[in-house]
Parts: sequence; structure tokens; C-alpha cells
Amino acid sequence: MTATQLAILLGLGVGAGLLLVLHELAGRATRRPHPAHTAARLTAPADPGADLGGGDGVRGRVGRAVLRRGAGSSLLHVPHRDLALLRRSVAHFLGERALYAAVGLAVPTAATAALAVSGVGLPIAVPAIAGPIAAVALSFLPYHAVADLARAKRAEFRRAMATYIDLVALERAAGSGATQSLESAARIGESWAFQRLRDELAHASWAGVPAWEALRTVGRDLRLPELTDTGDVMRMSAREGATVYEVLRARASAMRNELLTSDQARAGARTERATAPLAATAVVFMLILAAPVAMRIG
Repeated sequence: MTATQLAILLGLGVGAGLLLVLHELAGRATRRPHPAHTAARLTAPADPGADLGGGDGVRGRVGRAVLRRGAGSSLLHVPHRDLALLRRSVAHFLGERALYAAVGLAVPTAATAALAVSGVGLPIAVPAIAGPIAAVALSFLPYHAVADLARAKRAEFRRAMATYIDLVALERAAGSGATQSLESAARIGESWAFQRLRDELAHASWAGVPAWEALRTVGRDLRLPELTDTGDVMRMSAREGATVYEVLRARASAMRNELLTSDQARAGARTERATAPLAATAVVFMLILAAPVAMRIG
């Protein structure tokens, strides 16, 4: 048996094994869950990001299988707070990571087999080493994508909170109570941030939890200090009867100044990055103008 035929057979074997692994991880829709998994799901504490959108489909099934087999493992690197902010399920995230890893594992083998068919033989060590490396590298792409999207969402939420705090201050100045001010101000906006505030306040109302405590809890869980600060101020207003209009307006003004400073710094950085391409373009333009003169002199 030649090396080419051996490489093709090995590639086919790896591909068939990968398909079997994916089939086992994904499972069939009619497969009954194991009683131990069912009992654990019914008795375990609620996971804020476990049943949010995206649990269906191939990624959801693969992610649930990975979660059952590797729950609690530090190798999974699950950003629970970012997923809760984005309202994505842990199963969906893990399924996406598993599929990316499967692609990274299969591509080197497929490329080696294709090269072998075309007559270019590579050592077996190439796909054996490149496959796991590519799988690990690609599996972290969803992790960084979620982190970047969560960072953008938090920045957008801070902008909405500057307006929300102003609205709460106006409601308090009009004589509304602490809870009523928070709920009325949340009903004014139509963006996703205001919708999220309405959902959290409605959940707190049905659970019998004070609205400011709900804001403080969500702010800590999602790493949104603006919510925590607003909850602290409204708790002080409700328990001590303090006048918080000026405090809220000052807080909103400070947030707007902070956002403006951040935008100016980001704009300055982008301007500096744009200087190099402009300088290179100017140099190329001067060379084009000087080329005919240099050719005549030469």
C-alpha cells in the first residue's frame, strides 16, 4: 500500500469517526433523556443563562450533550454574565464552540487527503498535530465574539442608563414613589435596554422583591455598575425619605461627561490610526509625480 492510499484511508477513518462523535453528541430528537439528567435539571438551582433563546437546533443539542458530560469543568470557559446579558443559552454557546472545534479538527485531515489525491504527499504527523491545534484555536472564536458583543452591549446600556436616570429623577420630582418612578421611567424608552429594565422590574414585582433591590442584583450579576448605583440611590430614597432629585441628576450628568470623554478619546485614537494611511498615500502620490522627472533626468 502506497503512502497516498494510506493517507486517504486514514482521512476517511478520521472523518467517519468524527461523524460518529457528532452524531453521539447531537443525538436524535426522539431519544429519551437519562433519568439522572432529568432529576438534576429539576432539582438544580436556576441558571440565568441556561434556557434563554437558542436552545434548539444542532448547536443546542450538541451544547446540551457537552454540558451534560462536562458540567463544572473549568476547560469549558463559559462566560455566564456575558451570556446572561446577551440572553443566550449556555447550551447554544457550548454547541457553537464544539462545532467550531470539529471544523478545526476536520480541515487539516481533509486538506491532507485532498493533497494526497492530487499527488502531494504529507506526513501523517501534519494533520495529527495541526488538527488539535486548529480545533482549540477555532473553539475560542465564539468566546471572543461573545465578549466583544457583550462589551458593545454594556456600552450601549450605559448610554441608555444616562437617559433612564434623568427620567427617574423627573418622576421623583413629580411626586412619584421610588418603585413607581423606576417602573414609569422604564416604560418610556423603546430600546432593548429599556425593555430589559421593564422585564427585570416586572419580574421583581411578581416576586415581591423591591424594585431597587432587583436593579442592584441585576447590576452585580451582569457587571453593570450603573444599575447598582441607581438601586442604591432609590433604596436610600425609599427607606430614609431622602430627596434624590439632585443626586440622580448629578449622576446622569457625570455619566454623560464620562461617555463624552470616552467618545473623544476613541475618536482621537481613530484619527491617529488614520494618519499613517494618509501619509503613505501622500508619499505614493509624490512618487508618481516625481517619476516622470526622474526618468527624464536618467
